[in-house]
Amino acid sequence: MSFIKIQFFIGFLILISGCTFYQDKLSTEKKLGNISIETPNTRFNIILKKHLNRIFNYKHNNVGKFILKSEISFTSSNTLSVSGLNELKSTKATIKYTLIELKSSKTVTSGSIVTFPALSASSSSLYSNDVSLEHIKERLSISSAKKLYMHIKLIIQKLN
Repeated sequence: MSFIKIQFFIGFLILISGCTFYQDKLSTEKKLGNISIETPNTRFNIILKKHLNRIFNYKHNNVGKFILKSEISFTSSNTLSVSGLNELKSTKATIKYTLIELKSSKTVTSGSIVTFPALSASSSSLYSNDVSLEHIKERLSISSAKKLYMHIKLIIQKLN
């Protein structure tokens, strides 16, 4: 009986030590902190810049190797619901970006990323339609920042 308890205790220790080693591996993941971000001073571009700075782990006193110039714009169109009875508004975000190396002032890459459309229901209230559209644009700005981060991360890994 005590032999089973000892085996259970040893198995439990192995399980716990395996989880702690995995956590250490996750915390030592290398962040890209050498990219400074420039965006125009509009509301959603500032939201994009704030989330990109957070994702890239950018510190203001660090000297960056790259400059990322980005700008977000939105396009909306009217669509019908699946049943065809209600009119919905479909909104897409487009990010135009340019990655520039500071030393040589050469453009490493540039392009645009288009997000999947986000739908908002139409209401009889103009205020609720405007607020819904603002919330959708904020969510699209955040998800666009994540997409742009993954794209830039792949490009920088190819450079190294």
